[in-house]
Amino acid sequence: MTLKSLRKKDYSEDPQTLGEHLKKRRRELGLLQREAAKRMGILTETYLNWEKGHTEPVASQFRPVVAFLGYDPSPAPRTLAERLEAKRRASGTTFGEVAEHLGWDEGTLTRYLNGTWQTPPARAAALEKLLSAETADLSAIHRPPQRLRGKRN
Repeated sequence: MTLKSLRKKDYSEDPQTLGEHLKKRRRELGLLQREAAKRMGILTETYLNWEKGHTEPVASQFRPVVAFLGYDPSPAPRTLAERLEAKRRASGTTFGEVAEHLGWDEGTLTRYLNGTWQTPPARAAALEKLLSAETADLSAIHRPPQRLRGKRN
């Protein structure tokens, strides 16, 4: 006679951190860490760091996380800066690309977001238009990374 018992889950049923979300999804799919990394198109070491909470992806690299999980695990944005961060995660854009799209430099955008400078009404409207745009409409502002020219590996 063979007895079998259910193994205790080694992940949280109510994940709070990105790493916990990733581990729960990976376990549900029955994947190894290297297999999850491959599905996401990232290095195994990168995935390990994310799952263990050592590092987190920047907003412009967050799309594979959302695709793997099927949702964005980030808390609902409350501030203007958090709303922009969420939009950047969804569209895969960098902070510089957003600033360039708006016709502002990165320092100006930073000062508007952190409240150092008051945002003029016309600029506030431009920023609000960007934040309310469909994610697909923002694909034009995202530039794929370019390799350095003249260097051979």
